[in-house]
Amino acid sequence: MTVLLALPVSAQNAKQTYRVAINKTSYPYHFLNKEQKADGMMVELWQLWANKQNVQLEFVVLNWQQTIKQVQEGELDIHAGIFKSTERAKHLDFSMTFFNQSRHLFLHHSIAHIKNISQLTPYAVGVVDGSSHAISIKSKYPNLTLRSFSNRNALYSAAMEGEILMMAGVEKLSKNFSEYELLSQQFPAFAKVIYDTGEYSAAVAKGESQLLDFIKQGMDKISDQEKLTIKRKWLINDKSENVITFSYSNNQMPFSSTSVAGNAQGFFIELWQIWAKENDQDIEFILSDSNESTQTDKSLADIYITNVTSEKNSPESVLGPVIYSIDYGLFLSNNMNKMLHISEIDNKNIGVVSSPSLVKDIQNKANSASIINFDNYEAMFAAAERGELDVIAGQSDIVENYLIKYKLQSIYSKFNGYVFKRDIHAVLSRVNPKLSQLIAEGFGESILDDLATLEKKWHLDKSSAFFKRQLAVLALTEPEAQWVKDNNVVKFGITKNWIPVEFIDKYGEVKGINPDIFQLMSSRLNIKVDYVVYESFNELYQALLAGDIDVIGSVVATPERKKEVLFTDSYWSMPWVILHPRELGKQLNLADFSGKTLAIAKGYYLISIIRKNFPLIDLRLVDDNEEGLLAIQKGIVDGYIDSLSSGTELLKRESLVSLSMSVLEEVDEDGNHLAVNKSLPMLVNILNKAVLSISDLDSQEIYEKWFDINIETGLDKNVVLRVALQVGALITIIIIIIMVWNRRLYLEIKNRKKLEKKMQYMATHDDLTGLANRVLLKDRLNSAISFHQRQKLLLAVLFIDLDGFKDINDTYGHDVGDELLIEVATRLTGCVRESDTVVRFGGDEFVLLLTGLHYQDEAAYVADKVLKLIQQPIKLPEVTATIGCSIGIAMFPDDGDSDNELLKIADSLMYDVKAAGKNHYAFNRKDDSAV
Repeated sequence: MTVLLALPVSAQNAKQTYRVAINKTSYPYHFLNKEQKADGMMVELWQLWANKQNVQLEFVVLNWQQTIKQVQEGELDIHAGIFKSTERAKHLDFSMTFFNQSRHLFLHHSIAHIKNISQLTPYAVGVVDGSSHAISIKSKYPNLTLRSFSNRNALYSAAMEGEILMMAGVEKLSKNFSEYELLSQQFPAFAKVIYDTGEYSAAVAKGESQLLDFIKQGMDKISDQEKLTIKRKWLINDKSENVITFSYSNNQMPFSSTSVAGNAQGFFIELWQIWAKENDQDIEFILSDSNESTQTDKSLADIYITNVTSEKNSPESVLGPVIYSIDYGLFLSNNMNKMLHISEIDNKNIGVVSSPSLVKDIQNKANSASIINFDNYEAMFAAAERGELDVIAGQSDIVENYLIKYKLQSIYSKFNGYVFKRDIHAVLSRVNPKLSQLIAEGFGESILDDLATLEKKWHLDKSSAFFKRQLAVLALTEPEAQWVKDNNVVKFGITKNWIPVEFIDKYGEVKGINPDIFQLMSSRLNIKVDYVVYESFNELYQALLAGDIDVIGSVVATPERKKEVLFTDSYWSMPWVILHPRELGKQLNLADFSGKTLAIAKGYYLISIIRKNFPLIDLRLVDDNEEGLLAIQKGIVDGYIDSLSSGTELLKRESLVSLSMSVLEEVDEDGNHLAVNKSLPMLVNILNKAVLSISDLDSQEIYEKWFDINIETGLDKNVVLRVALQVGALITIIIIIIMVWNRRLYLEIKNRKKLEKKMQYMATHDDLTGLANRVLLKDRLNSAISFHQRQKLLLAVLFIDLDGFKDINDTYGHDVGDELLIEVATRLTGCVRESDTVVRFGGDEFVLLLTGLHYQDEAAYVADKVLKLIQQPIKLPEVTATIGCSIGIAMFPDDGDSDNELLKIADSLMYDVKAAGKNHYAFNRKDDSAV
C-alpha cells in the first residue's frame, strides 16, 4: 500500500520522489492510522524534511521484515526509522542518530512488581517476528524465552487473551490498537523494565552515501524547536502549549514514584501540584525511564524532578532555583561496635548509590573504609540482604523506606553522628529558561504553610524540615534582606580550645555553646556560617579588628572595646568563677587570693579590673583553659579564673574531689555579646533580630546539652546550675550535700527502673513461652496499622490453632504439653523476621503479625513455612509428637482497618480451615484462598 504526498518539487534535485518504508504498527514512530493514512512522529519529521528539500515522498506501508528487506535491496529509498544494531549494519547504512531509544519489556499487572529481568525467566516474551527485539533479547538475556508473532496487533491480541504476560516494545503501547484501553489496563504504563538502549535513525541501502548526505542536509535545516514540537506531540499524551511537563523518577519514595494505578505520587509530586495551583498552571507528569536522562525526558519535559539517587543532569537542562534540601545519612549494621564519629568506621564496607559529593565527603571522614558504589538502591539492598555491607549510605528517607521493603529495619539502624545535606534545584529545560523566574516567584510565603503541612504529611519534618525551618525565618527589612542576599556567608571566628564555649573536638569538628547559638541564629536568618579557628582569644580578637572575620561570640562590651568593634544585644549571661584546689577553702572570693597567683586567659577584660582593684594578686596570663588547668595541677598557680560554663566543664573532667569552684561575688555577672567588625553595622541589626528570637526554651536546650556534670558523680546538672548561679556563701556546701543526696537517689532510681522494666515485660509477654501476649499484640497491631496506612503497605495477621495438641496434653499431662508449646513457639519465631511479632494468644492458639508486605503472596509463603515446620516431629521427654495447625489469614487494608476486625476475620478463617479438613491456610477472598 502506498500513500502519496503532493509536495513542491525542486527541479535541481536529481530525484523528485523518494520512497520511504514504514511499518503498519510501529506506534508512535510510524504506523497506519484509523483513516489508513501514514502517521506518526517519524512520518511528520520526514514530511517536514521533504518541505525543506523541495521533494516529494511516497510512504510505503509494509510488515516489519519487508521494510528492511526492500530498503536493503534498493526497492525503496529510505527506512523511516529503525533501531541501530550490529546485525542490521551488515546490510544497511544508517543516517545521523535522531535520538537514543529505550526498549522495554512491558509487564502484565500481575507481575508488575518485578523490576529485575533475571526474575522474569519463568515468563515468555512476546516479540514481533523479524524485529530487533528478538535479536537484542537473545543476545543480552539468553535465559529468556521468546514467542514470535507476525505483527504487533497479533502480539497485542495474544496479550489480551492472557497467552503472554510480557512483551517487548519501545516507549509506549500503540493507541492505534482497537482495544487499546483494555490493553493499557492489563499492561499499565508504569509496569515496564528497560532491557536495552540504543540509537534510532533512518537507514538506506549499502553504499548510498550521497543519499545519506542529502538526508543530513535536509535534517540540518529543521530547527531544534521544530523537532521538539513533533516529539512533544507524539511522546507526551495530549500535550498542549499551556501545559508544563514534569519528568519524574520512579522508586524513590517518599519523594516520587508511581502508584499501582499508574499515577505519579510522592512529596515532590504534591509539592509541584501545590505550586501549580498557586500559579494557576496546568501541569502533567511523565515517568523518566532510568537514572540517566533518556530520549523520553531529555528534551520533552519543561522541568525535571530531581533524581535523588543521582547528581547528573541532562546537558539540555539548566539548574533553576533551590526548591528543597535533603539529608543523607549512614545506617550501621547491628554487628558493629557503638561509634561516636564516622571516622571510627574502620575497615568496613560502606554501600552507597553513586553520588560523587556524598562519596567524597564520606571518604574524607572515613578514609580507612571501603566504599562500594551501586547504580541503584535495589542493587545496594540486595547486597545488604546478602550480608555484604556493614554500612548503608544514602538519602535518609529513601533508605528507611527500603529497609522496610527489604525487611532489614531490625538489622540496620541510623547513625546520628553524621548528616550530609544537598540542595535540590528545579532542573529546567534549556528551551524554556523563563520558567526559573516563574518558579522562584511561585514558591512565595503564601504557600509556605501548605508546603510545611505537606512536609509533615510525608514525615520529612523530622529529617529535612526545609519548609519547617523556613517558617522560623525572621522577617527582615528590604535593605536587610538585600544585605543577606549579597552576603550569604558570614565568617564567625572561634578559639580552638575553650571548652565547652567553643572548641574543635578530637574529630576536627566545631563544637560548643557558641557554635550552637550561631547555627540557631543563622537558620533563622537564612545565612550560612563559615568558621575560622584561632589558637587564643587574643588572636581571635585581633583578627576581628583586622576584618579577617565578621563576628565573634562571648565578648563583654567594655567601654574600650566599644570604640573598636560593634556589639549586638546580650545573648547569654554568665558569672565568673575561680577553680582552685579544694584545700584552700570554700566559696572564696578574690580578696582571699591576695598574695597568691591566679591564671587567666589572655585578652579577658577582667585582667584590668583585677589589677586595678586587687593589686596584690599576681596574674599569670595563659592561652586557654587547658593551660590554666595544667598550671593548677603543677602548683604554678593557686587558681584559674574563667566563666561558669568553662569551669563546669573542667570540673566534669577533673572531678570535684581535687578542685572546688567559687563564684566571684565582687565581679558583676557579664552579658555575652556578639562582637562585629566595625564596617558591618547592617549585620549588627540583622543579628540583633536573631538574638531577640532566642527563647527560654532555646536557652534551656543548650544548658541541657553543654552544662553537664557526669551523673556518676551523683550531681544533677540542673541543681548545679541553679545553685551555681545564685551567689552565696554556702554554695560549695550545698553542692556537696546535693551530690551525696543525689548519688543515693540515683541508685534508688536505677533499681526502680530495673523493677519497672521487669514488670513491664511481665505485663506484655507470656510466662511460659516468652512470646508477646494479647496486650503487646494489640499495641503493635494498632501501631502497625497507622504506619502502613501512611506507607501504603500491607500487613497480615495469621491466626494459628494447633491440630492434635489436646490429645498430647490430655494423654501425657500438662508438663509435656508445656514443653510442646515452648517448641512450637521456637519454630514459629524461626519462620518470621525480627521485625515481625509472634504472639501466644492463649492455650494452643498463636498469632503472627507480618509487617511491611507488598503482596499477599508473602503472607502465603510464611504460612506454607509454618505448616511444614509445625508438622515435623517434635521430640518431647515422654513421646515424639506429630501435630499440625490450621491458619486463617487477614490482610490489611482489604479485610479491615482495626485490630478487632483483623483478628476477628483471621479467627473466623481459621475455623473455616478446621471445618474443611485442617492443616491448611485460607485468605478471606476465595480467589486467593490456598486450601
